[in-house]
Amino acid sequence: MFQRRTRVLRVGVVLVLAGFLLPACGGSRVDQAEVVAAEGGNLTGRVSALEHEQAAAVAAPAAAAPVSAAAPAAATSSTLAAPAAAATPTDRDAVAGATKRQTKATAGAPVAKAAAPAVAVGCTTQGPPVVIGQVGAFSGLVGANNQGALNVLPAWVRDVNLRGGLGCHPVTLYQKDTASDPARSEAAVKEMVQQRNAVALVANYAPLDVQGFRKGVEGMNIAAVGGDQVTPDWHLSPDLFPVGGIERAQFAGSVQALAKQGVKKIGIFYCVESTACTAFRDTLDKDGYAKKFGMEVAYQTQISLTQNDFTSACQAAKGAGVQALVFAGDAGGVSRTARSCATVGLTVPIAITASQAGFDPADKNLQNATLSMAAPVFPFSQGADLLGEKLFRAAMDRYAPTVRIEASSALAWSCATMLERVVNLLGPSVHNVPLTRALIFKGLGLVKKETLGGLIPPTTYTAGQPHASENFCYAPMAFDKRGFYAPQGTTFNCI
Repeated sequence: MFQRRTRVLRVGVVLVLAGFLLPACGGSRVDQAEVVAAEGGNLTGRVSALEHEQAAAVAAPAAAAPVSAAAPAAATSSTLAAPAAAATPTDRDAVAGATKRQTKATAGAPVAKAAAPAVAVGCTTQGPPVVIGQVGAFSGLVGANNQGALNVLPAWVRDVNLRGGLGCHPVTLYQKDTASDPARSEAAVKEMVQQRNAVALVANYAPLDVQGFRKGVEGMNIAAVGGDQVTPDWHLSPDLFPVGGIERAQFAGSVQALAKQGVKKIGIFYCVESTACTAFRDTLDKDGYAKKFGMEVAYQTQISLTQNDFTSACQAAKGAGVQALVFAGDAGGVSRTARSCATVGLTVPIAITASQAGFDPADKNLQNATLSMAAPVFPFSQGADLLGEKLFRAAMDRYAPTVRIEASSALAWSCATMLERVVNLLGPSVHNVPLTRALIFKGLGLVKKETLGGLIPPTTYTAGQPHASENFCYAPMAFDKRGFYAPQGTTFNCI
């Protein structure tokens, strides 16, 4: 899925890795993953027309020097609240390529001192650096589902720093892999706060280890701004702030399009490993959304994410007369379901969430079966209908041109953009003072009917809320022989 990039970006980056091993698409296990990216730049004051539009669309700090400005110098390690030893400035994918060969990054030559850092228009000076963290299951059983989020956030850091930083504050990013271990997830959150001084966690992925993640977040009193959002915990905690549609909107939305196509009987395969899988089943069956759409749950069975074959379940579903299947599991399981069912002559549409769409698009069984999906944010298959999508694509083309764009990519970018909006809502008073966890919570409380220029359905948070409100909107998506597409473009349906 991912290729080692052959060119080095001319952006100042410091990477401090502790055995960082980027997972392959098969979800091979990776331990002790950690990346730190700290950047600065020497940009001109010229403001591009595109960034003027951005300021209007997402209320970025006035406007910033264009990305096409003179190449910035390397950052100095003094901006890091991080270990003193740092790797030689290099391209992130090049280092990842080295670690794939089971080598560890070590301290290199001293990092060159940066030239004057970028100062966004609207900022009188550059504010103190700010640290954010990302915690996620980037390896192990479901690691392949989350690679887009792992790769997008460093690209966003480069992009936002070239635009002057987060509310005038240059950004440092730490990423930590949990391999879906609840204990590691809780420990990773504590490390972000106690050792890294992170003020927020962004685009976090814990579909199997959400209990440990939530315990860590609430114990450390740090805001988690968006993430996988496939478990109910995302709207049951005072410290978790979902970005876009909640899990039930995604689960119900994935089958709503099939109902419109005349499907009356569905079968559900749901995994034993995650509460997200059970919630998918419950949304359609116990909560009654299948019935609401005029459907009958004719068959359901529990499966395992480690299960290689679903032939017996497919045979039983066929015997029950199902006209479509719902697969609540990982991306690899989607392919195994289509393959197994094809062997018994059951080639019917499969409903999944967009987060499960990390499968090989060349899979003939999936092309023949066709898929119905629901995304919590803008469809990743879209080209550039919105300004926010244009900025997203431009940043990825510049900083991660070989990275595959998928659902977690779009969601991670939306989460990071929400953090930008939160800081901008705090106004100029925070430009020259340290950003804190308390300020991030304050800014989140100011978010009202926010769409981030159309990237997400209208989203509101409340100061001191006991838990986030449930957003029942989603963006329809589909997959067939044509590939991924969005039948309604960047338009959200609300249930």
